[in-house]
Amino acid sequence: MIMILMMSSLQQYLEDYGEKDYWDERYVKDIVKRPHFDWYHGYKTLKPFLQKFFKRQDKIMMLGCGNSALGEDMNLDHYLDIVNIDFSSVIIQDMIERTKGRVGLEYLTMDGRNMEFPNEYFDSIFDKGTIDAVMCSDSDNQNAVKMVAEVARVLKPGGYFVVMTYGAPEGRMPLFQVADYNWSIEMRMLGTHENAQMNECHYAYILKKNNIIIENGDAASSTDDNDTDTNQEEEFKVYLNSSIGKVPLEIIPIVK
Repeated sequence: MIMILMMSSLQQYLEDYGEKDYWDERYVKDIVKRPHFDWYHGYKTLKPFLQKFFKRQDKIMMLGCGNSALGEDMNLDHYLDIVNIDFSSVIIQDMIERTKGRVGLEYLTMDGRNMEFPNEYFDSIFDKGTIDAVMCSDSDNQNAVKMVAEVARVLKPGGYFVVMTYGAPEGRMPLFQVADYNWSIEMRMLGTHENAQMNECHYAYILKKNNIIIENGDAASSTDDNDTDTNQEEEFKVYLNSSIGKVPLEIIPIVK
């Protein structure tokens, strides 16, 4: 009976992660006790990884930014066009006040399932735990489906949507593998040392939106034959076994 009650309590706790009221209440407390909190890892640790996909001149969106310092830290590192969105007006107002006077750093109250941006607006988009939170209270995944569809809409051809998550392929690939989104998908594991096991790592899904070319009046997707992105040239020493086969382990040493 105790175990059942504990499991029920945990389930309710996780379901709250997808609710706006939960986050508003939590952020009211965090503003005083913990102004910044980064899920999984902060910018110093993630910098070498993110630099492979995000250029400093890119227009970048942080999806579900919360009170993460990631956007601020990237802005300090000369990324000068960062848009942070979150559906909690509580935390957005606090982040606006906290970063007042900063150039190239914008905070907007916005629901990732229904964004107000025009099509093909961003060069790159990063999600670190937002889809995870949404899926905690999303029994049929429809909220996550809407969010990914919106990302596909506002991402420019040639742009990257990078997702850092605890979600294994069987739970995330169905969200991403939609033909209409017209993107290629790469998966790798992010671990802090070369002996890291699967349960010590985070999944990274790297989705690159393909360019559309018109031939004889017909549209077709194409990747650039001259594409020399760093991630395409990388060689990995360690591969881990996942539910979809071997995937490369990328080492991201913790930097404090």
